Amino acid sequence: MLKSIGIVLGSYILSIVLVLGTDPILSRIFPGDFEKGHIPSNPALIASTACFVVVSILCAWVCARFAPRNPSKHVLWFFALGEAMGLAFTIPNWSTGWPHWYWISWLLTWPISCWIGLKLAARSSAASRPPLATAEGQ
Repeated sequence: MLKSIGIVLGSYILSIVLVLGTDPILSRIFPGDFEKGHIPSNPALIASTACFVVVSILCAWVCARFAPRNPSKHVLWFFALGEAMGLAFTIPNWSTGWPHWYWISWLLTWPISCWIGLKLAARSSAASRPPLATAEGQ
């Protein structure tokens, strides 16, 4: 049980670290857009959302790949934790002047990204399994 909790929390913390790690890259691509107190332009926010989606898929894959058993259940908890934290972050920031589509896009892409990460993990684990023996091959 502790390993399962560690996998889910670790994957979520990894997602936070990686999303925050994209900030310096986005600041270089969109100079002046990500300064404190400034609302970024729509292209900068779209790029930020795209980075979020890529990171979310990767971290859901990590969660499923390292789950001790039942990867779907682990990714479901990863999804629930992320969606709850997303709502907790969106509600107080709703009226800060940032476009509402930005907050909504993160809430809507999170479950899709988690599902894609889960499917990619299932595909990679299926590809790494040895083929089943057939009557002809025995």
